[in-house]
Amino acid sequence: MKKGAWIGLAAAALAVQLAGLGWLAARYGQVVAKGTVVRIPCGAYDPVDVLRGRYLHVSAALPCHEFTDREGKRTDEWPFGWEDRRRLHALLEPAEEGEASHRVARVALEPDGEGLWVKVSGVSRPWNPETQENKAWWNVSFPGKLFLDERLAGAADDAFRKRGEKKAVAVYRAWKGQIVITDVELDGISVREWARKARAEAAE
Repeated sequence: MKKGAWIGLAAAALAVQLAGLGWLAARYGQVVAKGTVVRIPCGAYDPVDVLRGRYLHVSAALPCHEFTDREGKRTDEWPFGWEDRRRLHALLEPAEEGEASHRVARVALEPDGEGLWVKVSGVSRPWNPETQENKAWWNVSFPGKLFLDERLAGAADDAFRKRGEKKAVAVYRAWKGQIVITDVELDGISVREWARKARAEAAE
């Protein structure tokens, strides 16, 4: 293949990638602008994405006790295969108490009714070290990469390490089956604000 043809193919591939990223950014903006606010208690640490830079990796999950199986029946037993974990959707309902604003009412392969359904990141069965058995419920996890300004990433990680034992909450927006993370709050204040404050104090 001639050099010009290779360049053309590379340019076309790059255009497709950029178009895809543009669509994702537009979709993210819609979810943030129109979505329902969902708050979930979390933990976090500060790794690096080789393409997009540093981020807080947020560990946010809610327990689930009820499922809709493939035949549409509700059950409290896990009805899916492990290959289904990335296809699952959770029905979120307002929580009556606790730090979370919502709870997981049910999990299904596809939304099976009205309500705030979102695609989940994964599921896991927590382990009980006292009984050496799995606990009775499943944990449903949600997106966990909160990308930060490189100038704030280190300070944000430091703020989380110092204050993470206090009330840490991941803030999401959910809309039309999608859920995206927009912030992490420590004691009700954005981790970005903690980071800016720490940078300002260090500069004095």
